[in-house]
Amino acid sequence: MKMLLFIPVILAILFYAWWRLRFVFPRKYRYPGALLFTLCFAASFFYRGISNDLISAIFAAIGSFCFVFLTNWLLFCIFWDLFLGIRRLLGKRKLANKRLRMRKEPLFASAISALTLAFFLIGGPAAIFNFKVVKIKENLSIKPKEDGPLKIALFSDVHFDALFQKIKLEKIVDSLRILRPDAVFLVGDIADVPIGKLRTYDSLFSQINAPLGFYIAVGNHESFMNPEGRTMEWLQSFDNATILLDETVCNNYFCVTGRLDPQYAQRHAAGRTPLKDLTPPDNSIPWLLLDHQPSGLDRGDTNLTRKPDFAFSGHTHAGQFFPVTIIIKFVWPLSYGLGKLDDVPWFVTSGIGQWGPPLRVGSHNELVLFLFE
Repeated sequence: MKMLLFIPVILAILFYAWWRLRFVFPRKYRYPGALLFTLCFAASFFYRGISNDLISAIFAAIGSFCFVFLTNWLLFCIFWDLFLGIRRLLGKRKLANKRLRMRKEPLFASAISALTLAFFLIGGPAAIFNFKVVKIKENLSIKPKEDGPLKIALFSDVHFDALFQKIKLEKIVDSLRILRPDAVFLVGDIADVPIGKLRTYDSLFSQINAPLGFYIAVGNHESFMNPEGRTMEWLQSFDNATILLDETVCNNYFCVTGRLDPQYAQRHAAGRTPLKDLTPPDNSIPWLLLDHQPSGLDRGDTNLTRKPDFAFSGHTHAGQFFPVTIIIKFVWPLSYGLGKLDDVPWFVTSGIGQWGPPLRVGSHNELVLFLFE
């Protein structure tokens, strides 16, 4: 249902972008030029279905530039149209406004293009190749049965795609080897490429290990954004990973539950298992929850005899790049960092990769190491 409402909103936004872009081009090319640019934006969504790596990368690069440009262009146009509307209210003639728009629009578009290019020069290399290691100390209401802190490594939103660089996965594996966590959690959105491309990461992905396990929860991209829908087949081929599909597993130190992503569950007509049915029987060890989208507990999760001691999410990317880094805070009650959702201590990571533009401005890629005491 949400998807059905989302599509007309996107189409309305694209129409508004196309309508405003008309004034950027000379009169002769006004409509086709604006349409071509809007279609280039659409390339950022459709390149995932292209099997040729080079062609897919070219479309991804073009689409990424248009994606960032249009985001900033739309924000500017809203304020620009408000300004022109105020002029009309103050008695300025409509014709004068039209001439002002036609004179200024190409200049503004050039400035925003330069800003977009600067975004990629500043935030592109760090996003493509690097990430931060963030260490967080937290207390759990139920103490882990360990002499020292329980070390959990968390990452999310890898988003293997046409522009993903293998060196980043090598750095992830090396960092985990150095950090030596007790367990590793991956909270969804692994891939946006066909399974043939995923196979090139087999040897590295199989090296992700930890004494207490490597646990994976699915995200929305494990469903409708995957061109072949076979990411799950790829994940299930690894012996080193435990995929949690509305399941709870326990060891001597903690129990962990992995929820189905709501969109994944909807697409597969599965529904989400009530959290009360996933509650671990052992109350003497911490209960940890992996849920890709930071939506809090479901409406049906009421009258729980026990709530998770800590929850982990991704999905938001912390907005990824300006101005989305500001907008995202109005979309999600907890868009990044530590907080509480439905009285459950919750952490939302900004992700270790990025979707769409390979860019970080105002946010960062991260691998998080929790030290639970």
